Amino acid sequence: MLNFINRFEQAFFYSPIGMALVSLEGKWLKVNPALTKITGYTEEEILSMTFQDITYPDDLEADISQVQQLVEGKNDFYEMEKRYIHKSGNLVWALLSVSIVREGDKSVYLIAQIQDITERKRLKVHLTESEERYRRLVEHSPLGILVHQNGMIQYANSTALELLGAQETKDILGVHIQTFVHFEDRRIVSKRIESIEKNKQIAPSMYLKLIRFDGQEIDAEVTGLPIQLNGQSAVQVVFRDVTERKREEDLIRYRAYHDTLTDLPNRLRFQIDLEEEINKDTTFTIMYLDLHGLKTVNDSYGHQAGDVALIKVTARLSGVIGSNGLVYRLGGDEFAIVLPGQIKNQEIAELANNIAEVIKQPIYVANTIVQITTSIGVVFYPDHGVEMDLLLRHADIAMYHAKKINTVFKIYDQ
Repeated sequence: MLNFINRFEQAFFYSPIGMALVSLEGKWLKVNPALTKITGYTEEEILSMTFQDITYPDDLEADISQVQQLVEGKNDFYEMEKRYIHKSGNLVWALLSVSIVREGDKSVYLIAQIQDITERKRLKVHLTESEERYRRLVEHSPLGILVHQNGMIQYANSTALELLGAQETKDILGVHIQTFVHFEDRRIVSKRIESIEKNKQIAPSMYLKLIRFDGQEIDAEVTGLPIQLNGQSAVQVVFRDVTERKREEDLIRYRAYHDTLTDLPNRLRFQIDLEEEINKDTTFTIMYLDLHGLKTVNDSYGHQAGDVALIKVTARLSGVIGSNGLVYRLGGDEFAIVLPGQIKNQEIAELANNIAEVIKQPIYVANTIVQITTSIGVVFYPDHGVEMDLLLRHADIAMYHAKKINTVFKIYDQ
């Protein structure tokens, strides 16, 4: 029996958890060093007080109620989180475990274990506050945010609902993410989702076309990233409406490759397209046109009249070519037509004469009638060159020759 008491004394004294023997009235009877460290009081100071003296008032009623149930024999043990008042005045959160010691039917004293959980509570509160801040940040973000698992939407913030035209959250939960993706983009979206889930990496932002509940299409900049939702892998989608910006970018890009006056593809577009055709290594024909008479119109009636004449000539030229080829304005009064394949000489002659005929039809501008004519140089790829610069130089030579001999067109003659 003596050995047991000694072992209990040692365990009591050296325990890293605060331990105490407490009378049924709440007076401290015996405390270990760990408890003095938790409360900040010396052993003598604690033994002169009751547990009520250092219990935070708001927790006192619950603690006394639990003790009463032990004394009345309703329970043999209770556990609760409570706050003690440290000697410094600070509050100490503790996990309190109390059991009662009885001799026969008589209750003698209480054994209390007091574990300091202040840091744990602080971290929990901090985590809760952080989660709440994150929740508010996500919910009120100006970006649309969706979370889906196995393709099924599990969460959508208010901005996502607005962008996709949903009235309530319930309208969108459980709906497959691909429902809102334009059919042309669904394949790439599937691959992106698969990559995110497999590699656990953020998918870079990209433009996608989304379809709202009302069927309206919007351009969106979309980013996807892997997250955990309820312990399982999920994908968070962050997106914003860039329809207006995309329209502006498309317009800027369009203007970069098209002539402002005639709206025809310009020299830069011609060079890019020609390079692509050469890389394909398929045969094609270039008709290089130079208009005559525009300078006279500009000098006599002003550049506005010249612009009107040029627009009318362009419309006529495009009408003759139709879907058979592409017409480019290279600048000033120079145009180019690219036709697929190598056109036979007879067909070239017929097309060139038709072009010359419609172009020279009278044009009414500035209360007068003017007339524009043309000279055309023709080259074939690859017969007349396999490089862009060489083809254009030969086309220019052929056009100059046609002008010199006063004929409508001339095929480059090596």
